[in-house]
Amino acid sequence: MLGIHVNTLSRAQRETIGCRLLSTGELLELHAALDRAQRLRRRAWRRAAVLSFALDAVLLGMTAYAAGPTPAVAFAALAVTALIAVCLAAAWVMAIGVYAGQFNRAVERGYPELADRCRL
Repeated sequence: MLGIHVNTLSRAQRETIGCRLLSTGELLELHAALDRAQRLRRRAWRRAAVLSFALDAVLLGMTAYAAGPTPAVAFAALAVTALIAVCLAAAWVMAIGVYAGQFNRAVERGYPELADRCRL
């Protein structure tokens, strides 16, 4: 069965961080590794966003060239652009937002003194 993957921290990682079972050095190493992965995800998301909107512009330009400037083309342009924006926002939340939020909440619970320093 197919499903939508949501990038999350495992329950064990959240509990380890939240219950303060890591030393400060281990937490900082974990943060550095997770931060590198998050930066790569953000970069990939930005590339996907640019590619999606560029493809949208090309296809809408070709449609407007073939059909002429009509209200239907303007409506299609708005609808497709809004749909792409919603899909990209959902992808950002599922790939980046949930993961970062879980890590940040676990750090705030277990290591409040490092919460500002260890944010994703």
